[in-house]
Amino acid sequence: MKRNRAAHCGLLVLAIGSWLVSTPGAAAQSRVDSLVQAGSVLLWDEGAKSALFRRQIYASHPPASTTKLMTALLVYQKTHLAGEVVISQQDLSAPGEVPTVRLLPGDRFTVADLVRALLISSSNEAALALARHVSGSVDAFVTEMNARAKELGCEKTHFVNPNGITAPGHLTCASDLLRIFEAAIAVEPLRTICSTESFSLFTTEGKAVQYLMNTNRLLGPYPGVGPAKTGWTRESRHTYAALCQRGERRVALILLDSPNKWSDAVALFDYAFGGQWSGGGAGP
Repeated sequence: MKRNRAAHCGLLVLAIGSWLVSTPGAAAQSRVDSLVQAGSVLLWDEGAKSALFRRQIYASHPPASTTKLMTALLVYQKTHLAGEVVISQQDLSAPGEVPTVRLLPGDRFTVADLVRALLISSSNEAALALARHVSGSVDAFVTEMNARAKELGCEKTHFVNPNGITAPGHLTCASDLLRIFEAAIAVEPLRTICSTESFSLFTTEGKAVQYLMNTNRLLGPYPGVGPAKTGWTRESRHTYAALCQRGERRVALILLDSPNKWSDAVALFDYAFGGQWSGGGAGP
């Protein structure tokens, strides 16, 4: 599986990167603008604190599973990943939904391992279990998510659930999602989890549950890509928050409403590291 992922992403890198390296300045910016299809984009130089590329960064979009960055951040702040959680029937997927991780009622997991399932394999069930464990109920946890978003300066973000399942009013924007992403990866344990390619999930009793592969296809195949969180629903289309670092240079990327986050991300990271750009720009 990993070799196939690497080959797929390698083709993207070669196809998109070849012209960017040789295309200067405004021409490269114009070219990447024509290639990138996402409705909202923010490519952010973490060192210079400036936008390298932006598109509709204040437009509201459903975040899908990038929601789980806020879930993980809040869980960490309240538990420091200590403790254990017993899975309840109410944590499991609704009838007709395909579970992302095979959790069963009565299974006991460490908080840390459920956060791994949350961020590596994007488990919707882990999000519900963690929310209930941390705040007593999912509704109470969501209230805290919204309060934390406001503390971070998010003005166009409103959460309705902790996992990103499409719901009326569950929205963010690229500018806000960058703030949430930066806050999450500033926590070293969360940053490490978001950069983990795979993980074997066990209950606290030692029962093997599932081998989890990171949903971030660029982790490994694309040079420099580190912590990231993916998302997708039919309504939101592809969403993505990722950090790419080469040497001392770090670039964050936020995508919302993308038909293909992989081609969009490769084009934008190639632009940031291989091409030339005008730089500058106001903060998000």
